[in-house]
Amino acid sequence: MADAFEFESDRAYARIVELIFGGAVDPAEPLSERKLAQQLDIGRMPVREALRKLERESVVEVKPARGTFIRTITADGLSEIYDLREALECLAARRATERDPSPTLVNCGTRLRVMGRDPSAFTSREINDVGTELHDAMFDSAGNPQLEEMVRFMRMRFRLAFNLPRYFARELVSEILLEHIALFEAISNREPEIAEALMRAHLRRGLQIRLNLDRSSPNLPNPTSRPKENIE
Repeated sequence: MADAFEFESDRAYARIVELIFGGAVDPAEPLSERKLAQQLDIGRMPVREALRKLERESVVEVKPARGTFIRTITADGLSEIYDLREALECLAARRATERDPSPTLVNCGTRLRVMGRDPSAFTSREINDVGTELHDAMFDSAGNPQLEEMVRFMRMRFRLAFNLPRYFARELVSEILLEHIALFEAISNREPEIAEALMRAHLRRGLQIRLNLDRSSPNLPNPTSRPKENIE
């Protein structure tokens, strides 16, 4: 019975995460256990446990007498998260240059190189997905389990920060693709200073893009902008 409840709780968690990060939930509206249970066709207890887990991960917050809401991130909060990302990912980039690239990292690099030859042959989402995989593979290649554990612990908070509305031109997607390729090359060539500098510049540029976009459209997508992209 306990196993069945745990399975339902995990299923509720996965589905609610999908709704939140898929933009299907209005951040201004409380998350109703009853409505979520009906919508997902899952019992209220597993939904309640899933929301408690998301609260522990700082994805949602309980406001007394108001309900449970998706946690909003201020510009200061976003900057703080990127400060942490910079510390962790610059360290991971440097450590990854000290070891042979993991098979996962090599696979990501190979696909990035192929995409770099003709970015127009791939969708922005396809390019972004491989870029996101590169960041994860870099931690694996760094060979530091404690560092990898810290990143796993912060992953949900990072995802929440990344879920700000983002509308990017195709040219920007291609530029970030080139940044990822350059980072992979530096790691493969065992150039720690270059890899660390590239990662720092990449993250600082990403933060500035997000802050600028947040100022121009803090609540609603701009209907005149390009299709939405999620860029790591």
